[in-house]
Amino acid sequence: MTPGQMPEINGSCILRGKAGAPKGEGWSRTVHYEVSSMCRIDYQYKDNYKNHADGDVHKVVAILTISYSSH
Repeated sequence: MTPGQMPEINGSCILRGKAGAPKGEGWSRTVHYEVSSMCRIDYQYKDNYKNHADGDVHKVVAILTISYSSH
């Protein structure tokens, strides 16, 4: 996966409502990615993440949940 781009493989969508709300300023809405029929990952990404004021800027993906059950 590439931060800032939707996955090209399998199904994905942006979650609606509170479930899709960004976890903070600059974060994307939550992406729901279907890895397989039995595994789903919800994640958000940020194109300009810094872990402290003097840190370098990086693109990051934050995994929020991994589910191994069907809908």
